[in-house]
Amino acid sequence: MPGKKAGLTDRTPDGSVQDIFRTIFERIQTAILIVDPAAHEIVDANPLMESLTGLTKDQMLGKGCQGFVCPAKCGECPVTDLHKNILNIEREVINAKGERVPVLKTVAKADFGGKEYLVESYVDITSHKKAEERQAALLAYLSESILRAKKPLELMQNDFQDIVKKAESGDYDAEDIRMQLALHAKNLAQIVKNLEELQAKALKGKSAEIPPEFREFLLRK
Repeated sequence: MPGKKAGLTDRTPDGSVQDIFRTIFERIQTAILIVDPAAHEIVDANPLMESLTGLTKDQMLGKGCQGFVCPAKCGECPVTDLHKNILNIEREVINAKGERVPVLKTVAKADFGGKEYLVESYVDITSHKKAEERQAALLAYLSESILRAKKPLELMQNDFQDIVKKAESGDYDAEDIRMQLALHAKNLAQIVKNLEELQAKALKGKSAEIPPEFREFLLRK
């Protein structure tokens, strides 16, 4: 009967398992922390975690993870205290500047040398969050544009329909129609002014939040 096939990390007659894991740990494209769950201390961090936090591994080693890279307070660890399953859950990591970086966090327990550790992986979703904010800004400006124009235009549409009916019946006063048209011309001018004010607000006060496509639309003449 054929023997059991050995995986890559099993083929280590020279005892180089640790070297293989270290290579994977340092090159994997996910930020990783290894935490001692008993002390809540960071015992290892890979290069991508250094990049995510702006901290060197030396700055992280031995530090308590709570209040350092994790916003959770002492006694409120989601894994060891609250016993939650953390799998691709949105969380925040505190970086070297004290900023909270949105991430997808996963925590798995692993045994190293007969001792249990927490392997915490983090995926930076800052770009995704910014895209969501840009979309929300776009929807907000579009909604405001519609609200500023919709009701006045609906009222004008009704009035124009009344004017058409009067003209078709022949029962109308020319001066009355002239005054109504002049009023609607004034209302249209106000609608244009309102939209121009919205344009100025969008392009100046909130320029960083406006998606390029919507900026191009606002700048069209």
